[in-house]
Amino acid sequence: MRDSNIPSKKFRSTRWSLVVKSRGEGAEAEQALEDLCQLYWFPLYAWCRRQGLSATDSEDMVQGFFQQLIEKRILDRADAKRGKLRTFLLTVLQRHIKDEQGKANAGRRGGGNVVSFDCAMAEEWYKEEPEGESADHLFDRQWALTILGNSVAKLEETFVKKDKAKLFAAMKPFLNGDGSAAEYETAGTSVGMTQGSFKVAVHRLRTKFREALRAEIMKTQPDGESIDEEIEYLSKVLRGSI
Repeated sequence: MRDSNIPSKKFRSTRWSLVVKSRGEGAEAEQALEDLCQLYWFPLYAWCRRQGLSATDSEDMVQGFFQQLIEKRILDRADAKRGKLRTFLLTVLQRHIKDEQGKANAGRRGGGNVVSFDCAMAEEWYKEEPEGESADHLFDRQWALTILGNSVAKLEETFVKKDKAKLFAAMKPFLNGDGSAAEYETAGTSVGMTQGSFKVAVHRLRTKFREALRAEIMKTQPDGESIDEEIEYLSKVLRGSI
């Protein structure tokens, strides 16, 4: 099973900041758009599949969606003050699908691929998704997992820069909850720490993770909207309580 249900590629600058950068010209704008595509293609692909589209048609729709973002400069109309980034992207995708299905040559487009992804790999990931989940709920859950995965990746990057990648790898399994005393002792020993010292380090990591998560969510929220409410909503989505 893939880690956090997200693509393995490391994520760079994020969210609304990417949208803003993508509006410019030159290499930085192109990189921002590429990063945005790589970051969100799977939640969009999974939404298409759950709507009943085939794997091939889902790939085609997602590629066409990103192509429209570029050719029509749709991101120029995106505004962080007007709503959540996930809502904006999903709305644009829905309109794109409706337009494509209304054409006589629906399902085929020109221009080549905009974002590179392995459709076979995407299908393997999609098969892991629970049956009976609505397309909208699946999209929100995958969005939440992407946000979580990116927060973890940001933390890992800080540890790698300090040559503490092994320590992060040992602590990462404890991010989601407490382990047993034996598990803490074993993990601590693997990095030359006592059980007590290791537990303190994990506690600090969780604090940093919460800070990273809030920072990531803030970048997807409209101005003035509650970060805590978004965290609560995404938490409920992941727990399956809504």
